[in-house]
Amino acid sequence: MLSALLLPLTVAAQETPKFELFGGYSYLRLNGESSSSLNPANLNGWNASFKWNFARRIGLVADFGGNYGQRGMAPFFYLIQDPIKVETGTGGMRQHTFLFGPEVRLLNRGRMTVHARVLIGVAHTSTLVVPFLEPIQLPLGPNGEPVTITNRPFFGGNGFAASLGGSLDYRITDGWSYRIVQPELLLTRSSGVEKTQPDLRVSTGIVYTFGVSGRHSSSDKRVSFGLIGGGSLTDGFGQEASFPITLTNGGTALERSRWASTHKDYIVGPMVEFELRPNLSLEIDALYRPLNFADAIAQPGEAFQNGVSMTVVTWEFPILAKYRLRFRTVKPLIELGPSFRSSGNLNATAPSVYGGTGGIGVEVPVGKLKVAPMLRYTHWAADGEFLQPRTKRNQVELLVGLSF
Repeated sequence: MLSALLLPLTVAAQETPKFELFGGYSYLRLNGESSSSLNPANLNGWNASFKWNFARRIGLVADFGGNYGQRGMAPFFYLIQDPIKVETGTGGMRQHTFLFGPEVRLLNRGRMTVHARVLIGVAHTSTLVVPFLEPIQLPLGPNGEPVTITNRPFFGGNGFAASLGGSLDYRITDGWSYRIVQPELLLTRSSGVEKTQPDLRVSTGIVYTFGVSGRHSSSDKRVSFGLIGGGSLTDGFGQEASFPITLTNGGTALERSRWASTHKDYIVGPMVEFELRPNLSLEIDALYRPLNFADAIAQPGEAFQNGVSMTVVTWEFPILAKYRLRFRTVKPLIELGPSFRSSGNLNATAPSVYGGTGGIGVEVPVGKLKVAPMLRYTHWAADGEFLQPRTKRNQVELLVGLSF
């Protein structure tokens, strides 16, 4: 056994493995949040991933993780009549991540291997209930009577997530390696929250490799870069709602609100494409799309009065498997995969963070340039429940891709 560890590896072990499975311990350091007074927290848990090496130095990773622990908040004041200082304890919380993206092998020397990766996906955080050390009474009843409050909830849900990091592996045998460290900058943004939260996640564990990729020259697998631009064919917003209001005579009536896009949105951003097979590739886009809308209010018995125009900034990250039909020049193509979305400048909205995208198009070579007009359809998950207005879940976009 000792000689197997010390002697050089076999020729088969030097080849790129087809698949890699990783599993182990994960530590997540949550930074403090000044906007909510949440304290930093240390969460422990697990991390697992599956990697497919479709080229000698490039693979695709599906990463899953769960971290668990306690979190509290700094003392705060309720300002009713006299300030009431509230001391808190800690409440239990959980955070699970589901991330996908490419990983590149930077260095392979002897038994040591260094990787770098960029992943995007979804983080699901449980509702955090922070208990008060002493219950307080506030005049919040229907007639101003005191109500006893024992905790402060921070609602969880799905949010956009991205990971920037890498790993250092030590190969033990042909099929087993020890992942010494996997440090990552984990970026999360909860639905309806303006600020992206940067946290540190560090994992360690065991890697099992199996299968052997065929021998390829560096020219067998291509990586293309380019730019995508276009516009939406559907509105980002289009919704009406009614709210009861109290009239001066003591009665009630309904006030109507309407939110609608004033024009179609433009879309632009970079893309990278990884060739998997001669007619099959994986494309990852980062598309900037500002969602515009204007609000309007109608008092009981009156027509709508135009309000203020607003913009919600969004970034869409589709990860699409793209298949090209076999033609000599013009190549029809179809694409399908998940999409993720990060939002800012929310203006009381909470756009959903994930959905599914499909598209059709054609690819035309112009010298070394590839021009690909395409029509894409995306169905987004439902927006956050507590805010209005909500984005339209079904979106159609007309885009043109330019890549080398």
